[in-house]
Amino acid sequence: MMNRQERMIDLIDQMENMFSGHPWYGQTWIESLERIPVDRINFRLAKGPSIASLLEHVVIWREYVVSKLHGDTGAHMEPGMDWSEEEISDTAWQELVRRLVESQQELLEGLSELPASELQETVPGLAYSWNFMLQGLIDHDAYHLGQINLLTKQVISA
Repeated sequence: MMNRQERMIDLIDQMENMFSGHPWYGQTWIESLERIPVDRINFRLAKGPSIASLLEHVVIWREYVVSKLHGDTGAHMEPGMDWSEEEISDTAWQELVRRLVESQQELLEGLSELPASELQETVPGLAYSWNFMLQGLIDHDAYHLGQINLLTKQVISA
């Protein structure tokens, strides 16, 4: 069983590997986003979300966690705040990618400032621990990265 310091290192390693490192499962965020043709960011299958809306959803949740790491006890997520089905422009896509990169930097900075002794403490304003929220964010990122890669595969092979 990991102690709290080892767990903090593990969370940071997972975030770094998924973003631009060497994840065991395949492509990182950076590698995946580089493969997406910009003229296909609004591609969707049937009534599902587009590549752009999936990325925006991920970014919104990352920014929410960053706000919590910065001590914003009033930050909350209302149902539907995290999804948009509107098509976006190439410029908006570039801004979304920039926000993803910025959120990665802010998450890693926030984690470096969070004492490992607080991992099991309740996140202010929420009913669960920092460890639960941070692992949930990693799992959430992995899930949606998989969806984006599946959609990208459809776009490239179409």
